[in-house]
Order: sequence, then C-alpha cells, then structure tokens
Amino acid sequence: MLRDLLVHVDGSLAGRTRVQLAVKLAACTGAKLSGIHVTPPIEVPSRVRPTGIADMTAYFSAMQTVESQAAADTFEGAVLGHLADAGWSEVQGDVAQSICDHARYTDLVILGQYEWQGTPASHPLPIAHTVVVRCGRPVLVVPAETSIKAFDHIALAWDGSREAVRALHDALPLLCRARSVEIIKILSSTTSCNADDERLREHLGRHRLAHRADSLLITSTQDHDTLRHQIEQGAYDFLVMGGYSHPMWMEFIFGGATQSLLLSAKIPVLVSH
Repeated sequence: MLRDLLVHVDGSLAGRTRVQLAVKLAACTGAKLSGIHVTPPIEVPSRVRPTGIADMTAYFSAMQTVESQAAADTFEGAVLGHLADAGWSEVQGDVAQSICDHARYTDLVILGQYEWQGTPASHPLPIAHTVVVRCGRPVLVVPAETSIKAFDHIALAWDGSREAVRALHDALPLLCRARSVEIIKILSSTTSCNADDERLREHLGRHRLAHRADSLLITSTQDHDTLRHQIEQGAYDFLVMGGYSHPMWMEFIFGGATQSLLLSAKIPVLVSH
C-alpha cells in the first residue's frame, strides 16, 4: 500500500502540474502527501569580478526567497480542501541529496522530468536521475506537459531483470488499482522463455491484475526508439520500468534506455533501481 508520498515542489508552472498530479494520487490511495522545496547553495558564475560577488550573491538569494515562497504557495493551494493529511518541508542544501534523505521514509517520490540544480556544466543531468539511483525508493518522473488523468491504464516494461522485478513490486499498489495493465515484454531475440512468461502471468493473476502482454523485439540496448514508439502509441496514464541496470556513468557516456526515456517520455514514468 502507498501511505507516504513525497513531491518536490518549485514555483514553476511544471511544478504546479506535478503537485496537482501528486494530490490526485494521494487522494485516490489515501496516502499522506509531503511537499519539499530545497534551496541549493548559491553558485556565482566564475566570470563575475570579485568586486561584484556580494551583489550577485544578494541577487540570487532574493530570487531563491521568491521561489521558496512560490513553492509553498503552490503546495498549500493544491492540497487545501483536497487532502486532510499533508505536510511541508523547506530545507537548504544539495537538492538531489536532500530529496534522497527525505525519500527514505516515504513510499514514492514524485519529481519533475527537467529539474536542475545549478548549471548543466556543473550538473549535466536533471536531479531525477541522481535521485533514482541513490534514494532506494521508486520515483515517479513527471513531464511538464502531463495532463492530470486517472491512474487506470498502465504500461509495464518487462525484461526479467532485477530492476524490472523491483519496479513491478514497487508499483503493485498502483497496478492492482488499475483497470488495465499492459506488459511490454522486451525480448533480446526472437526466442522467448515461455516458462518465465507463465510464472509472470500466474504471479500477476494472484494479485488479480487485469493485464495483457505484448512482445517487443529489441535486439540492441541502444534501440530506445522502438520502446518509445510503443509507449507513445498506447493510451497509457504512466509507464513502470526498472532503471539503470548499467552504472549511471555508463548511461551518461554511452546512452541507455533509462536516461533516454526519462528525458523524452511524454507520460509519467515510475522507475525503480
């Protein structure tokens, strides 16, 4: 069961959409929703002259204060009248690490697809990638343009890996509530393991999941477009998948399915590592 949800909040339009989705999810599961806003250390650009550092620091500090208040207002406005059990945390520090610290005591973390800390030069990937690897909890990554839907139609990317197993069981509370679950079986060759397929069907059947399975032939770990196309063609509310079966630095340098999908997905992705 989902009893504790954590959503990262900022004052942006995308942040407002993300909080609305989190409120809807908390309402339909009966979970407590905790909002968190993290104020990161101020990074003064290296090109700023020493005599201008104080003014630049004061400027960035004022901007952070405005964003912090906007985030708090966004969260309060979204939960008011909709949730009886909600909490708010305002912290300072590294954004990804602070979220990970709070995530350890929750059931699901909800983040934006493109949330950054600092500049792309100092932090080349959005914080969701770091949080997925470090926090030890499932993470729901929400695109900015996501429309608020019911959580009725879910796609599960399944390749039998330990990450896929973890994602399946992390998502069970939502899968069991869904009207339909489509299992996208990712095969590395034209030969599938029927015994494993049968065990998976039996396991899902014991949880009374309304599911069906499609086989998707992906012959290369770099073939991200095939999976993305399959997902975009279906009327899914969100995707469940395992993440980072390879080390994160390898995916950053060589590319990988997790990084590719998290950066490009048009629907929320629940990912577990």
